[in-house]
Amino acid sequence: MILTSIIIPVLSLVAVFLFAIEKFSRQIRRVADGGFKRTLRKITNKPLSGLAVGTVFTSIIQSSTATTVILAGLVNAEIITFYHSLGVIFGANIGTTITSQLIALKVTSIAPYFILLGFLLTYFGRKYKNWGKPVFYFGLVFFSLSLIALYIEPVRSNPEIINLFAGISNLFVALMVGLLFTAIVQSSTVTAGLVVVLAGSGLLDIHQAFGIILGANLGTTITVVLASLPLGREAKRVAVGHTLFNLLGILILLPFLDSFISFSSSFSSNIQQQVAAAHIMFNVIFAFLFLIFIKPFANLVRNIVK
Repeated sequence: MILTSIIIPVLSLVAVFLFAIEKFSRQIRRVADGGFKRTLRKITNKPLSGLAVGTVFTSIIQSSTATTVILAGLVNAEIITFYHSLGVIFGANIGTTITSQLIALKVTSIAPYFILLGFLLTYFGRKYKNWGKPVFYFGLVFFSLSLIALYIEPVRSNPEIINLFAGISNLFVALMVGLLFTAIVQSSTVTAGLVVVLAGSGLLDIHQAFGIILGANLGTTITVVLASLPLGREAKRVAVGHTLFNLLGILILLPFLDSFISFSSSFSSNIQQQVAAAHIMFNVIFAFLFLIFIKPFANLVRNIVK
């Protein structure tokens, strides 16, 4: 009964979510890619400006993986240096938190309006026709999440479902769930979005949710590592830098994890906002921390990738 009435529809909606966010990212990149590359060439000579570019661009296209893959290609082509790419990588982690923030702010409730607006722009907005599809898919991303929440609502008290999610209470299990799921769907944004929805439905507590998000931060690096394999040494350094940045951030946080979660939870009584706050705080804190130590970090990566 649960399989046909809940699990299959939810999995179908997850597929719609994946489709929508991939399409949205692709459509918006068609508009933004050229400008992004020109901007990178101009202002990545300073790590702080690189961080700003990475944050803004990733916020727009909703894919830190796409940002980092583009970076690896630009570094491989010697358009920018590996050192100057690091600020953009740090910023990409901040930019990828925007979906969880929007879900926590209940943007899902106005998703149908974006779908309708995107449809109208595609067919009737001659001047803004190119923005029709991105707006449509943006709405579809959050509309699919709102439907997932509706299907999950009736099973909040189901003992089988509760036992399934209870197994994620172990931090290592939560990390692995986030890592493996993100490696499969190739998007930490997708993982974070689903985690916030599940937390809002009462199936995940703040510790479980944040553990999965930490795993997602690490899982999103796998695609970039694979993309860099046929490229040159500097591009491989971009991939290793991205991976090491996320891994070290998790390892540094672990001794302070409970205190960090307690602090981030103090800003709101709403668990979705707590998860979103923990997500953005973690990425912002470690982006600026690594920005301070960017030179020794760059040297560490160079020593790893000779």
